[in-house]
Amino acid sequence: MRDLLGTAQTPGASTFLSDVPEIGFDNNGDLQTLSPVQVTLYQSASQALAAEAMTGTARAKLVTCDLTTGMTCAQTLVQNFGLRAFRRPLTTAEVTNFTTLMTTAAAAGATSDEQFRTVVEAMLLSPNFLFRPEIDADPTSLTPHALSPYETASRLSYTIYRSMPDQALFDAAAAGKLAQPADIQAQVTRMLADPKSAFAATFASAWLGTQNIPNLMFDATMFPSYSAALGTSMTGEVSNFFNDFLSKNEPVTQLLTANFSFIDKNLATLYGVPAAGATLTRTTLTTPQRGGLLTMAGVLAVTSYPNRTSLVKRGAYVLSQMLCAAPPPPPANVPPFPSGPIVGTTQKQILAAHRTLSACATCHDSIDNVGIAMENYDAIGTYRTTENGFPVDASGMLTGAIAEPGGAVGPSFTGAIQLSTAIAADPRFTSCVAQNVLSYSLGRTLSAADQPYLATITQAPQTGSLGVRDVLMNVVASDTFRMRHGETP
Repeated sequence: MRDLLGTAQTPGASTFLSDVPEIGFDNNGDLQTLSPVQVTLYQSASQALAAEAMTGTARAKLVTCDLTTGMTCAQTLVQNFGLRAFRRPLTTAEVTNFTTLMTTAAAAGATSDEQFRTVVEAMLLSPNFLFRPEIDADPTSLTPHALSPYETASRLSYTIYRSMPDQALFDAAAAGKLAQPADIQAQVTRMLADPKSAFAATFASAWLGTQNIPNLMFDATMFPSYSAALGTSMTGEVSNFFNDFLSKNEPVTQLLTANFSFIDKNLATLYGVPAAGATLTRTTLTTPQRGGLLTMAGVLAVTSYPNRTSLVKRGAYVLSQMLCAAPPPPPANVPPFPSGPIVGTTQKQILAAHRTLSACATCHDSIDNVGIAMENYDAIGTYRTTENGFPVDASGMLTGAIAEPGGAVGPSFTGAIQLSTAIAADPRFTSCVAQNVLSYSLGRTLSAADQPYLATITQAPQTGSLGVRDVLMNVVASDTFRMRHGETP
């Protein structure tokens, strides 16, 4: 709406229902549905936005001819606004439908401005605006075929900008200059350099779950140092760190092993490192307790509970988000973990007994042995050496069918730094990053048909290591990004 109408209104932040998942992308799956309540809220927002759009300087940008002169102007405005709202040229039938809507409004006594405002409202509520349909002449054909230029422009725009195409993308689509991989990669290079680029922040926060930090609440008695400002610093550290890898094309594996991060005074206090300034600044890490994503406070916070850490959540997180080897959901009859603060023992001891149950051991051997390695960090990421007065034993290993194909025992490690090194060396990590970038860029969950493309997407350049930008560039150049096929009924 900001890019389409230039509005400063924020109905999404003030009135819409939150649909941010704890961890994962919000541009696919069940979130791509609208409830009756959401439709009602969208309708109210569209009315307010359309009314604003037909006033002052906003109207001057939208209405470029004299509406009182008749149908020619009406058709021009419908086509111009429709192109941007639907992110493609309108069909002849659509132009007729919207101009007919204006005629109907005129018959009811609407002024010329009110007639066009009705069109703006209708377009803002259309599925063609609210969703990103890709229309096939033969929707049941399973033969892959190229997207239309405007569909390609939209895929690119929502990948990088999280918004509608800019004028350069519209111009490229109109000129047929989005057909080749090199054309698309050139656009991505341009778009990533634009201050409007949102890929690093939105992809990283969804992939890693730090988008949910504003919703986290921690026990103020147990974690008195936690604040909303610290939460903001946690989110910013992850986003700035990933953006640095993207802009400099740093190796994917070093996301887990890098000896630098982005620190401000809030994080410096939490991490026990030399004082930093008020803004997040790239800082070399000299403490042996920090390095890479898995030791960042934001990641540690979103894998904890309000009053304690959770080595189960942390272990499952590493397996699912870093190796794309998510454990299956627990059976319904699993006994609950003790509620409240843990007294007189440690999580590792409790879960060791938990794993004596055959129904639990199959998955928890893998989950727990990974999560244990992160137990030197409390729920908000402060380093610790004891838990409830007991020394922390952070020794674990990759084990079980989830850890290694065929169920072989993988490497052992002590602490999150050694865990990060082991995961970074696992070829599934790079593949998992690529899978997440591809899923986010396509706006859908991947299927078996997408798997063959991952070998190309994760192929290292002839010189050097595979970088984060390389992965994105390989994704947008792939056939699975540039093409589609229909589905069987």
